[in-house]
Amino acid sequence: MMVALLGLVACTGMRAGQAGNEAAPTSAGASGAFAGEWEACPGTTAPEECSRYVLLQRGSRICGTWFHFATGKEYRGRIVAHADSPTDARRTHVCGRQSVQTDTECEDGWQRIDKPLRICKGKLSDLTRADGSCFPYYQAVRLADDQRDALLAEPWMEDCLSGAGD
Repeated sequence: MMVALLGLVACTGMRAGQAGNEAAPTSAGASGAFAGEWEACPGTTAPEECSRYVLLQRGSRICGTWFHFATGKEYRGRIVAHADSPTDARRTHVCGRQSVQTDTECEDGWQRIDKPLRICKGKLSDLTRADGSCFPYYQAVRLADDQRDALLAEPWMEDCLSGAGD
């Protein structure tokens, strides 16, 4: 039940509260520098239009969901990444609604990618500037315990965090 709730919350882009720029505490089973909810709201005051990542981390393995709103439409999906250090990771797989993020629906499997995911200046970046520097974009926001627990309960999430299918 909790897994279904978290999946619904992650898929709808809803969130339960936020606290400044502090990252949320995470469970021992899925914690790390990248774990938590990250949000970017440029040009909007509507929380439902904010771009976000909800990430869980076990060791160097990072798994989570992504969401963005563009041209009046919602786009969402899942990602897999590998942390090379506490501040640098590479996204290796993605799926979701076809957009600039992916061309593979999650029901059809994973698209292989090689894109950065970095933490700099306390923010998450999914882009690198032309000079190779980090582009801090996403603020850490509080990830509700029930939202985290629901995501952890998703069957695909447990497979992802355990490295199944690699």
